[in-house]
Amino acid sequence: MPTHLKPISHEDKVERFYSHGSHIRAYEADGFLSFGYWNSETKDYQESAENLIQFFLRHGKVEHPEAILNIACGYGAESLRFFRILKPKIMHCIDITKAHIDFAKKRAAELNLQAKLLFEKRDACRTGFPNGMFSHILGIEGPAHFRTRKDFFKECHRLLKKGGELLLTDITFDSQKSRAWLNQKISKLGAKHWHMPKENWINTDEYVRQLKEAGFKVVQFLKIGDRVFPGFSRFNVRIKSILNAIKTRGLPIGLGLTFISWLLGYGYRRGMIDYVFVKAVKI
Repeated sequence: MPTHLKPISHEDKVERFYSHGSHIRAYEADGFLSFGYWNSETKDYQESAENLIQFFLRHGKVEHPEAILNIACGYGAESLRFFRILKPKIMHCIDITKAHIDFAKKRAAELNLQAKLLFEKRDACRTGFPNGMFSHILGIEGPAHFRTRKDFFKECHRLLKKGGELLLTDITFDSQKSRAWLNQKISKLGAKHWHMPKENWINTDEYVRQLKEAGFKVVQFLKIGDRVFPGFSRFNVRIKSILNAIKTRGLPIGLGLTFISWLLGYGYRRGMIDYVFVKAVKI
C-alpha cells in the first residue's frame, strides 16, 4: 500500500495533535504541558505546574533511584526537575511526539546532561527496553492517551525490577456519571478530539483493579481533581488564554484546546472525571 494511503495510527494522531505550534509552545511556561495543581494563591499556569511537581515528589517519596524511566516527558520540563532533585544514575525519558523529544534533547545538551538524561521517541506501551531495567517509572499525565492504559501497566511491570515503583498522575472517567444524553455527546466529542481511546474510560475502582491484574500492589491512590480541573479550566477559558492558544496552535487546535479545558471543568463538576496520584509497587 502506498505510504499516503496507509491508515493513520492512534499514535500518529496524538503526535500530530501535540506537534501543532510546538516551536512556540516549547518556550511558553518553561515547556510544561500538565494540568497543574491549583490553589487560591496560584498566580499563573507555570506556578501551577511547579506545584504539581512538588506534590508529586512530596507524596511519591522516591528513595534510592538507580535507573528512572520518565514516560510522556513532553519538552522535558518535569524530567529536568526529577533528574536534579532525585539524582538517579541514569534517566531515560520517552514521548510519542518527535517535536517534544527534539527540543528536550537540545535542552539536555545545552545543560551538558545528555550522557545521563536521555530523550527518545518511543511508544510507552511497547518501549523496546530490556526486562527489569528500571527501579522507578514516573509519569505526569500521558496514560489517558495510550492505546491502551492496560497494556501500559503490563509494560511497566515488565520494565521494573522486583520491588520497583510506578508513580503517576492520571485521569479517570466514570461512565456511569455520563449516561445522560448530553453528557454522552460531550464526552465522546472531547475524547475524540483529545485522542483518548474508549478503552481508557475507566473509573477509580477499575484503575486500581487493572494495576493489580498487571502485578502491582497499590500503596497510594489519591483523588485530587479539586486542585486540578477547576483551576486549569478557569485559567484556559479566559480571553487572553484563548487568543494565545489560537496564536500558538492555530485556530482549529486552539479552539479545540479551549473546548477541552472547559470540558474538563464541566466533567469534574458532574463527577464524570477525576485526577489521581498513584504509587504502585511491582510484586
